[in-house]
Amino acid sequence: MEMRRPVSLRRRPVLCPSVVIVLLGLASEAISQTQEVPARDSRSKIIEEVIVTARRVEESLQDTPVSVAAFSSAELEQIGVSEPKDLAQYTPNLVIRNQSGSNDDYAIGLRGIAEAEPSLAIDPAVGLYIDGIYIARNVGLAFDITDLERIEVLRGPQGTLFGRNTIGGAVNIVTEKPRGELALKAQGAGGSKDYRRARISLDTPSIGDVALKFSLLHTARSGDVFSIYDGNDLGGAEALAYRAALRWTPADRLMADYSYTRTQKKGNGQVSQLTHVRPIYSDSDSPLYGGRLYRQAAAIQSERRVSERAMTRTAPEIDTSDIVGHALAFEWQALDNLVIKSISSYRTMDTSNFSEFHTFPVQQQGDVIDARNLETSGQVGLVPAGTFVSLFATPRNDWQRQLTQEFQFIGSLLDERLQFNTGVYYFQEDGFDDNPQEFALPTALVVSLTGQGAGLPAGLSDIVAAVVANEGTASATLLARPFQSGVDNKAYAAYADITWSVFADFDITLGARYTVDERSASIRNIFDGEVKVLEGDDEWSNFNPGITFNYRWSPEISTYFKVATGYRSGGFNIRATTEESFKTPFDPEALTSYEFGIKSDLLDRSLRLNAALFQFIYEDRQIAQFEAGSGGASSRIENAGKSVTTGLELETVYAPIAGMKIIASFGYLDVEYLEYVTGPVDRVTGFPSAAVNQDISDVAASDLYAPKNTASFTVEHSFSPWHFGQLIVRASANYTDSISFHPQLNLFNRSAAHTTIDVRVTLADMQAGEGHFSVSAWGKNLLNEEYRDFGIDFGLVGFAENTYANLASYGIDLVYSFNQ
Repeated sequence: MEMRRPVSLRRRPVLCPSVVIVLLGLASEAISQTQEVPARDSRSKIIEEVIVTARRVEESLQDTPVSVAAFSSAELEQIGVSEPKDLAQYTPNLVIRNQSGSNDDYAIGLRGIAEAEPSLAIDPAVGLYIDGIYIARNVGLAFDITDLERIEVLRGPQGTLFGRNTIGGAVNIVTEKPRGELALKAQGAGGSKDYRRARISLDTPSIGDVALKFSLLHTARSGDVFSIYDGNDLGGAEALAYRAALRWTPADRLMADYSYTRTQKKGNGQVSQLTHVRPIYSDSDSPLYGGRLYRQAAAIQSERRVSERAMTRTAPEIDTSDIVGHALAFEWQALDNLVIKSISSYRTMDTSNFSEFHTFPVQQQGDVIDARNLETSGQVGLVPAGTFVSLFATPRNDWQRQLTQEFQFIGSLLDERLQFNTGVYYFQEDGFDDNPQEFALPTALVVSLTGQGAGLPAGLSDIVAAVVANEGTASATLLARPFQSGVDNKAYAAYADITWSVFADFDITLGARYTVDERSASIRNIFDGEVKVLEGDDEWSNFNPGITFNYRWSPEISTYFKVATGYRSGGFNIRATTEESFKTPFDPEALTSYEFGIKSDLLDRSLRLNAALFQFIYEDRQIAQFEAGSGGASSRIENAGKSVTTGLELETVYAPIAGMKIIASFGYLDVEYLEYVTGPVDRVTGFPSAAVNQDISDVAASDLYAPKNTASFTVEHSFSPWHFGQLIVRASANYTDSISFHPQLNLFNRSAAHTTIDVRVTLADMQAGEGHFSVSAWGKNLLNEEYRDFGIDFGLVGFAENTYANLASYGIDLVYSFNQ
């Protein structure tokens, strides 16, 4: 097929027409009332109090001896959070990256602790919670919830109260509950790249003891890169989320909250770029030359961001997900000093996507051998000329179901000098992953790997050699692996967290949690040239203690010292290509953290300065490594060794004058491997560089999702109100140091240090009948900074891919609110 330049695409309306009509009508009404008296000036030099639930009870941020970054719904709007990555820019030592191949999968790193493997058998290293409910998978990351009250980022292990797999920390999402009175908020937004957003949230008056809240959110955007084959855009996405919440208060001491949420997404995937093709495969003088297929790939590789990609899958529904959640919480004030809570949830996830890591037409019959069906038919053939062949391609269909139940007992004794939070927890998860892969390798490499533990049939060498002898030109071979897996996971826990007020300004908190994880897994793949199904099960348990000393030097200043532990369960390698790799489960990992923090409100509460200095010891660290051989995108988890991380977080808010806020944050990480035993890999060739495992602690990347420095600086100024509204201007600069995405294969896929500039200008509080109207103009990454968002080096498979973050974007938000 002939390659051509992208054609001009028909653009869709920027805003939904109905939203435009409604909001413009409200705007005209607001303008017609410009003769009214000026709005009340509510600006202040006093920094407002922030309420968080970092310890599972509501308390002031400044009274909480935990390193927490908290964002209210108003702050999230001012930041312009439209996707999870936006939040990370304003949170020290937090990294959130969209993984290759899907708009829905995210990798989260906190204080350098991360997990990017989307496998159902491997748990995230940073726990995600919605209204106290643990979400086992990072798909969607729950940021499409329509009623966010606040988001809290809890840094460091939260092994006592939040428990399961929070070895790096937790992202705690709190939703707005029904209020029992009529309230409305409607938002419409549009911008570059066909960005569109429509949101409506409605509170109804109470009906007896019942209050209701309904919400709807629709977002869409087009891609900003194009296929060189048909000119269609790539990377577009659309999402529809809706939520119904009910609050029932049958008695003064009893309250029940139920919510139903559903998020449906579609798009054509997170689009990667071919940034490197290994010369040993594309050089015609190399003994491992892969022929015209690899020569085409080498011709389009680029380390700089380009707008065109060699991809054929441009349909708008390549990538889909459907996530449904039910949550039921009861809160009973059993005694004046005892509250009993029950939190139940059931959640389903169904996803489907197709990852295509660059595709090229076969130029002449005989260029590529088709060995995809060798195991079932015993035959190979030739791929006809004109057929598109991918360097690597994989459809993926997943489903996951999770059930959780928690009982909490929260209260106090001894005239409230002793406060406790205890409970029991149960988690169950079932899932299935159908992830077949097709990938090409140079024929000479396939022949050399046969019989070397690469999982290929012993007779493949002779079969391929015969085809080459007959055709004379076949220099690449197309292979396939079925890669199907299933999981059945259970977890049980009991915990207690007790705070004793030794005297008026000094508290000691003791915490402990005991966890049991039961895991079963199965895998269907090719082992020793034969399709087999393997099964395994195992069980791990762990005891996580912690202690915190908190001293208030004055009403404005407090310090704390905290020793905390974290734990992440072991599991099975369900991407294994050898039986030994699957049958040898990886062990749990453990972390011990030492943290000293200070929280202060100074200068008559016009300056807030919080800081945390920490060091943690990370043992039996789980890290994904590519399997040697021709297993496609296969990997195994290894307990690679031990590391020590030292870090710092600074967060400050300063109000020099009424209406102005200067917000700054800084994060520092220094990671040192003490031991890292694994199979070493040559970063240049992608081949194993030794036959046995070795300690590579002196050469392994220490910046694995761990930028050495992160910083953010924001100035926000609210001008004196006019009679028709108030002008608010906000400008932010955000810096992130370079990071790696793999401990060894990081030569061609590192993300360089970068700085982004965001600006937002809002005209708020315009009267519109009994409600208010606001309009905001915004721009993100205004310097058009090019940086890699995520990267995969496929090692032995022969190439590296990277996805790039969005370039400059801009748009307008329109918001109407009533009784908010």
